[in-house]
Amino acid sequence: MDRFTVEVISQTPNPQQTMYAAMHQDYAEGFVAHERGQWPSEQRCGEILVTSLLKGGRGHYGPLEHPQMVLNIGWFPHSTMQQIRTHRVGVSFDVQCLAGDTEVTFVHASGSLRKTKIAELYDLWANGEKASRERKIRGRKGELPGTYRRDCKTRLKKMRLRVLNEDTGMFEIGHLQDVMCSGLQPVYRLTLADGKTLDCTTNHRLYTSQGWQRMGDALGLVADADNQVLAVTKNCELMTNGVVVCQPCHEHIHHNHLEAEFAANFQPILEPKFWAPKPTSPGRKLKTHPVQVVSVEYLGMQTTYDLEVAGPWHNFVANGVVVHNSFRYTGQRILDVVDGKREVEEVFYLRPLGFYSDRQGKKYEYTAEARQQDLDWCLEASRRYKNRIEQGFAEEHARGLIPFDIRQHWVMSANVRSLMHLLDLRWKADAQLEAQKMCEAIWPHFQAWVPAIAAWYEENRLKKAKLAP
Repeated sequence: MDRFTVEVISQTPNPQQTMYAAMHQDYAEGFVAHERGQWPSEQRCGEILVTSLLKGGRGHYGPLEHPQMVLNIGWFPHSTMQQIRTHRVGVSFDVQCLAGDTEVTFVHASGSLRKTKIAELYDLWANGEKASRERKIRGRKGELPGTYRRDCKTRLKKMRLRVLNEDTGMFEIGHLQDVMCSGLQPVYRLTLADGKTLDCTTNHRLYTSQGWQRMGDALGLVADADNQVLAVTKNCELMTNGVVVCQPCHEHIHHNHLEAEFAANFQPILEPKFWAPKPTSPGRKLKTHPVQVVSVEYLGMQTTYDLEVAGPWHNFVANGVVVHNSFRYTGQRILDVVDGKREVEEVFYLRPLGFYSDRQGKKYEYTAEARQQDLDWCLEASRRYKNRIEQGFAEEHARGLIPFDIRQHWVMSANVRSLMHLLDLRWKADAQLEAQKMCEAIWPHFQAWVPAIAAWYEENRLKKAKLAP
C-alpha cells in the first residue's frame, strides 16, 4: 500500500459559494446575484449550507451536486477501481488530452504533409464527412429518411499518420484506430525554444529526452487550486518533428562482376543469371530531436480530444511534438516484468504480510511463504501473457491470463454529494481494505475543499455506514 496515491487535478473554485447560490436560486423568483449584491464569504456560505440543507435530517442535497473535484488515483489494484466506479462517480481512465486546435500531422504518398486540427478530425470521425446528404428512403441499416452526413471512418483509417519508431528515432507511417472527445479539462500551453506550442492536460504523456513522461511530472509543474501555474521545477526537453538524415546509397554488389563478364564474352542476356535491379534510393529520412520547454501557461477549461493509434507505435505528432496516444491497453508493463525492466510489485498489487478478517468471519494469516508463492504466480502469468502476444494474440485476449489485481491508474470526477455517498459506502469498517485506504487518501482533499460540509459529515456520518440519498 506504500505506492497508493491520490492527487487533485482540478476542482470547482469557491464550491461553498456555488452551493449557496444554487440553494437560494431554487427558491427565489428573481436572479439571486443581482438581488443580493454581495455574496457571503466562502466560510459563511458553508455554515449556511449546513444549517439550511443538512442539519436535522433535512436532506436537501440537490445544490451539492454542482461543485466537482477531479482526482488522479494511482497504483491501486484493479478490484478497487471496479468497486469505486459504480457508486455515483464518473470514472474515466488515464485522461490525457489535447486542445481542439492541436494539429495532427499526416503524410501524403508524395511525401507532402497534411495537418488537421484534432477537433475537426473528431467531428469527421463521429459525424461523417462535412457535406450533408438527403436520404429519401430507409437506409440499409434501418436509418430513417432525412438529412445525414456519410460515414468516413474507413477513409480516415487509411490516412497516413506520422508516428515515431521509438527504437530507431526515425519517423514512420501509422494509422488511426479511434478518435475521441474527453470532455472539459484544464489545459496548459507549453512553449518550446523554437517557437512551437502544445496545449494539453497535465496527464498527457509526452516523449521527452528522458523517455515517456506525463506533462506535469516532466516539468515538475506546481499549480494552485484554480490551476494557475505557481512554478515549473524541472527542465524538460520534448522530442519534436524530425531533422533530415541523409541515407547513403549502397553500392550494387554485382556491378564489377557484370563488367568483367561482358568484357570477356559479350552476348545478349537471355536469362538474369548475374543480373540484379538497380537499387532505389532510400530517400530522405526524418529523425526526432529534443527542444527545450521555456514556458508553461494555464489556458482554462477547454474541450479536449485524443487519438488511438493502430500498430506497434502508440504515438503521433501534435503541433510538431511527439505525444502518446490515448490510453488503450497494450500490456507493455507486463512484458517489462518478464524482461526485468520492472519489479513484479510495480505492476501487480499484493497485500502486506499480516492477519486478516472479512465480513463473513474468515480469519487468516498472510505469511511470507504464501506471498512469495503469489509473486511467483504473477511472474509466471506475465510469461504466459508474453507467450500469447508472441503467438499473435490480441492484448485484450491475452490479458485474461493476468491476475485480477494488476495495478490500475484512473481519473475520478465526483461532486460533493457523490463523494459523501462514496465515503459512506467504502470507508466503513467492513469495506474492502484497499477501498478504505483510497477514501482515507481522498479525505484531506475533501476537507480542504469544502471545510464546513466536511466538518458536518465527520460529526454525523463518517464511518457510520449511513448512506447519503
